Amino acid sequence: MPILPALKFLSPITIFLWPFIVVIYIHFYKQFDEKSNFDLKYIIDLLKAKFKPLLSIGGFCFIYASMVSFVVYAGGGINEDIKNYDELTEKFLPVVIKIILISIPFFMATWFSPLLIAYNKYGFIKAIKSSLAGTLMFSIPLLSSYIVISASFIITIIFITFFFSTLSFLGQNLISFFSSLFLLILLTAYISILFIYQYVTYKDIFGSLKIKSE
Repeated sequence: MPILPALKFLSPITIFLWPFIVVIYIHFYKQFDEKSNFDLKYIIDLLKAKFKPLLSIGGFCFIYASMVSFVVYAGGGINEDIKNYDELTEKFLPVVIKIILISIPFFMATWFSPLLIAYNKYGFIKAIKSSLAGTLMFSIPLLSSYIVISASFIITIIFITFFFSTLSFLGQNLISFFSSLFLLILLTAYISILFIYQYVTYKDIFGSLKIKSE
């Protein structure tokens, strides 16, 4: 889900709209998978029909983001009192652990719920419960695949960073420009792959419950 701390006004709006964004992206991949054209009118009508439950998911996302923000700010910021890596680890490791513990049930509850609302005609509560059940039942393959995808992304970032650091003859400005450009492209690809992964897992787990476009 989106966290945009620098855009304080836009961030809450983006968080509330996140389930709608998920449905739009996933619907594009679903149409591509079904070898049919992307029907903009259909997706607009679908979002209108499912506005309230999807907005409820957005509210759920906002509560999660608020909890994460509270945990981060309660942990304090990086200041001059932190003089070495050990102190930094000691200060922020508990914060990271708390965020992970909060994130696990949240992602389990929201991984499938927007799609179940959009395509399976589930209500807010049923979608949350079914998403929790689906992710819990298939937790090992879901987590394993996610780790592989994320690890590949991180390794690629490290490789790109190392590669550009060896091109000192280009100058700092060019290195910064090209590395930022490649990282942006890589991040876009990573997000797209995650959306595809979300659709594939939804199709595999809930596909028997009919997900064809009407």
